[in-house]
Amino acid sequence: MKITIIGWYGTETIGDRAILAGLISFFHKAYESFEIKLGSLYPFFTERTLIEDYSFYKEIIEKEIRIEIFNSKVSKELDKAIKNSDLIAMGGGPLMDLNELFMVEYAFKKAKKLNRKTALLGCGVGPLFSKKHRKSVLNILSHSDLIILRDNKSKENLHEIYREFNIPSRINFITTSYDPAVECALIYNKLNRKDEKKYIAVNLRKFPREYVLHTNLNNIDDRLKDFIKSLAEKYQDKKIWLIPMHYFHIGGDDRIFLNKIALDLSKDNIEVQNRNISLKDTIKVYQNAYFSIGMRFHSVVLQTISNKKNYVLDYTEPKKGKIIGFLSDIDKHGFYRDRYISLQHDDITTNIIQNEESIFNFDEQDVIDRLHIYIETLKEIRK
Repeated sequence: MKITIIGWYGTETIGDRAILAGLISFFHKAYESFEIKLGSLYPFFTERTLIEDYSFYKEIIEKEIRIEIFNSKVSKELDKAIKNSDLIAMGGGPLMDLNELFMVEYAFKKAKKLNRKTALLGCGVGPLFSKKHRKSVLNILSHSDLIILRDNKSKENLHEIYREFNIPSRINFITTSYDPAVECALIYNKLNRKDEKKYIAVNLRKFPREYVLHTNLNNIDDRLKDFIKSLAEKYQDKKIWLIPMHYFHIGGDDRIFLNKIALDLSKDNIEVQNRNISLKDTIKVYQNAYFSIGMRFHSVVLQTISNKKNYVLDYTEPKKGKIIGFLSDIDKHGFYRDRYISLQHDDITTNIIQNEESIFNFDEQDVIDRLHIYIETLKEIRK
C-alpha cells in the first residue's frame, strides 16, 4: 500500500510525531506491507524529527519502515506523490484557521480527479472563526472517502458548519475515535516499565491568540508564571521540570516561554528541558513523573495515557475545544472534573493540585476497541 500523508508536518510538535507513530501502527495492522510519502511544509525540520524518532517507529511495528519526505508546498512534488499513491490522508491535527488548509483541499480534489482514495485520519475540527476556512473544511470533507474524527466534539462542531452553509450533511458518514497519539502512548506503555521519579513534569506554551475570538484575555501568560511560582513553592522538595512539546519557532518554540518563566522566577527547583528530546523520551518523562501538568493538547493526551496522575490547563475554546473533547470521550466518571482549568474562563491556581496519588483508571479495552475503527476502515478502503 502506497500512502501519502499530508497535514501540518514540517512544523510538527511532539504531538504530531505521536500521531505519526499511531498511524504507522494502524497501517501495520491493516496492511501486509506499506510505504509512506510524508508531505512536509519545511522538509529539513521533518528530516531531523524522523531521525530522532525512527528507531521508536521501527520498534512499534518490529521491522524497518520506508518514509520518504517531500515538500507539500511545491505543487509538482505534491502532484507526483498523489499520482504515485493509493491513499492520500490528512494525518491527524486540526482542521482550523490556517491557510495551509487550502493545500489539503487542493490535494484531496487532485486525488479524486486521479481516482485515488482519500482519508481524514484522526483530525479535529476547529477553531474555525474564518468563513473561508469553514468552507474549505466542507470542501475537504466532500472529497473524502474516509473520515475519522478524533472526538465527538469535533463532530458537533462540524454539524454547526453544515447548518451554517445549509448544505446536505455528511455527519452519518463520519466516524469518531481517539487521536492516533493515544495508540502511540498505549504501545509505549506495553514496551516500557514505569519507574516513578521525584519530579513534576509540566508542559506550558505561550497562550495562542488564534484560539480566542475576543481580545480581552491579556494576562494569561503572567498568570501561568504565577502558577509555576506557586507550584515550585508548594513542592520545594521536587524538581519542577518544564518540558517542551515544540522545538521549532514556527508554531511557537515552547522553550522561549519556558525559559522566560524560569529566568524571571529564578527558583532552584525549576528546570527547563532545553536539549531536544525525542518522542519516546518525552513520553518517558511524563510516564515517570510524580505527577504531570499539560497545556498543549498532546501533552494532555500523552500524560493521561502514560502517567494517569495529571492535571489539565486548557487554552482552547471553553466547552468546545479539542482538550475538553478528548477528556469528555475518555473520562467516563469525572476524574478530571476537579483537575481541570479553562485558561479562558477559570482562575489559574494550584488549588487543583490535590490527591496527587490518585490514578486515572480508564477502560483500556474500550479505548483499544474504539481505536480498532482505524484498522477496520483502512482495510475496507483498500477494497
